[in-house]
Amino acid sequence: MPCSENIQFLRKRKGLTQEQFAEALGVTRQSVSKWESGQSYPEMEKLLQMCDLFGCDLETLVRGCADAAASEDDADYEPFMNAFSRAIAGGVALILLGITLLVALGGAGPVGDRIMIMVLLGLVTIAVLLFVLYSTRLESFRREHPRVGALYSAAECRRANAAFTTRLCAGIGAILLGVIACVGVAEFAGPTWGTAIAERCAGTAALIGITIGVPLIVYAGLQKSKYDTEAYNRSSRPQTGGEPLAERISGAIMLCATAIFLACGFIWNLWHPAWAVFPIGGILCAVVETLLGKDAGRRENGAGKEENGV
Repeated sequence: MPCSENIQFLRKRKGLTQEQFAEALGVTRQSVSKWESGQSYPEMEKLLQMCDLFGCDLETLVRGCADAAASEDDADYEPFMNAFSRAIAGGVALILLGITLLVALGGAGPVGDRIMIMVLLGLVTIAVLLFVLYSTRLESFRREHPRVGALYSAAECRRANAAFTTRLCAGIGAILLGVIACVGVAEFAGPTWGTAIAERCAGTAALIGITIGVPLIVYAGLQKSKYDTEAYNRSSRPQTGGEPLAERISGAIMLCATAIFLACGFIWNLWHPAWAVFPIGGILCAVVETLLGKDAGRRENGAGKEENGV
């Protein structure tokens, strides 16, 4: 590829307009336009600045093929997003597992309760560290790889959609089975086991379904979003119009948690185990905010501007 094509390709891959690119190099937009059209050639100082900005070497920029080099960088996308999906879903699973163990094994005395609380806090600590670590890595990965190419074929996207549907149904099914088990235990085991034991077992049954289902749904969603490379490339642009997506999702989560709590309380009198939905909801909101909550003010002011003919 000629140097002019390399410059244009790398600028677009970086997500910069000609105005932003010119400002970063301290030149005019007309100069950038001439470079990209082949009417003029950048000075060595500007070429070196481009290498620093694009993260490439001078040989690739001047005489190499930036497209081929970018394809090698795109190879990092798949393994990173797979690891990110596993880490986030695993963190959610650890938190829910800790809450399930607390409800199932708590109440065995002061010492036992303290031990279970310590176990819960330990699992939550590991999960939070996973969220922070991989969210930080995601931001670094996005800075190093602001744009990726069309990595997946139509057939691969269809298979991904089918896998998403299967995982989503399995997750929802696990949650519903937990609710069914919760109702069954509360209704039929109460007279035999006693009210306190029946409530604990009912709450444990519901939480087991949630512990299996929710991480599976989270993993399914993250894996599906991996295939939407266009959305990934747009992720550096600020959202406009209305409430941020993270806040809308968090609001929906807490509304669902409140509905579940009231339903379990009024219908089955399971007020005590049902309290667990609120810390679960809060944790999920924190995960959503960590993953989706972006400060629009940190974005470049002109990231959403369109270029004429580019």
